[in-house]
Order: sequence, then C-alpha cells, then structure tokens
Amino acid sequence: MKTFIDKLLRNPVTFEITSIFVYAFYCLVFAIASIPSVFIVYSGSILLDSSFLMFLVFALICFLAFYIFLVCSSIFVGLVERLLTLGFKPGAYSPGSPVFMRWLIYSGLHLWLVNLVLPFLRGNNWIKIYLRVAGAKVGKEVFVNTKDIFDAYLLEIGNTVVIGGEAFLNCHLFEHGHLRLGKIEIGDGSTIGACAYLTPGTRIGKNSAVGMYTYLRRGTEVGDGETLMTPPGMSIRQIVKLMREEKK
Repeated sequence: MKTFIDKLLRNPVTFEITSIFVYAFYCLVFAIASIPSVFIVYSGSILLDSSFLMFLVFALICFLAFYIFLVCSSIFVGLVERLLTLGFKPGAYSPGSPVFMRWLIYSGLHLWLVNLVLPFLRGNNWIKIYLRVAGAKVGKEVFVNTKDIFDAYLLEIGNTVVIGGEAFLNCHLFEHGHLRLGKIEIGDGSTIGACAYLTPGTRIGKNSAVGMYTYLRRGTEVGDGETLMTPPGMSIRQIVKLMREEKK
C-alpha cells in the first residue's frame, strides 16, 4: 500500500489526476453544506419584483442565507473532518502512509474552512461547536478568538480558557521528512495571548498564561500558574543590563 501511494505521489500525471478528484471532493462537501442557503435564496427570488421594498427583503434574505451557510458549513465540514481523521493518534507518519494521505485530504479541506468560514465565526459559540464536532475537547466558558486551529481532534481545552486573536494552535509539523502529530492541552483558567504559536506536544497548565507572539516549541510544558512570554524588542545593551541586574 505504501509503495503504491509513493508511486502515486511521485508521478506528475497521476498526482494531477488525484488532485482533481480531491478538489472535486472539497467542492462536493461545501456544495452539500450550502444547500439550505441556496434554497433560501431561491425561495426569496420568487418574491422579487420591481419595488424597492422587495429588493431590500431579498437582500436581507441573501445575508440570512450567508449566515446559515456559515453555520451549516462549520457543522457539516467539521463532521467530515472528524470522519477523515478517525483513528489518528500522536506519532510520526511517513509520506505515502495511509494516515499521511488521509491527513493531506483533511488538511486541504480544513484550509477551505479556515479561509471561507471560520473568520466569521471566531469569538462566538459556533466555532466552539465546530471544534467539538471535529473532535476537540472543549470545556465550559471558553472564548476562542482565532480561526487558526489545525488538527482539532488532538486539541484539549479546559474550562474558562481564553484564546486570543490570531493565536495559532497547530497540532502537526513536518520533521525529518515525516508528518508528526501531537496533542495540545490547555488547562483550566489559562490564557493564550494574541498571535501566540503552539506546536504539537505543548501542554499548558492550569491558570497559566502564554504571552502575545510567544512561540512554544514542540513538547513545551508550562506549569500551573506560570507565565511564558517572549521579551519585547530590546537592544543587546538593554538585555545584558537586565541579565546583570538579575544576577545581583
């Protein structure tokens, strides 16, 4: 099986043909998710006449259909993603393995969701519903203000957690030619600052904080009640001065 997949990926012709089928699958998923919205727009178009009021009503119907598209897409695509990733566990997977191929299909579909849907849902309950449908464990009173969450099936978020804007929670990376999957765990009461970057194997304890723009390498652990942050931009002279003061 692995040899067959390797040949499929390395041959330009079979790779392009496979890509066409994969993108057709993506289109089918989002087309199914958009059926309720298309039906609403179609039904509203029947009412359309030359009056300004009817144009206004139709415009409102279109925006209502857009909102329904966001909701339906987050739930349906989340369900499809969960099915694609069933059985995925933390570990390293070589290119050509069945898990790697399934992950590639999942990843492409998720990129569509990240760019088409999730930017409009962050900060409200629908993104948390999507995360749960996709396989994430999400506690109570959680606030998620980012769209950049990848591999939700490996994500565990405790109660009263705050995830800041544009934070990047990424449960995968490529290392030494292999796809590496790992959990990200965030304990109760913790805060992830805006634009922070969490990688596979990251564990944040309870009531802890990760500062803005902080990058956590694979396997980083932040203890309960600790704060981890990247220092602000300073000259080397200032850094040396701070280090000397710390030693006193």
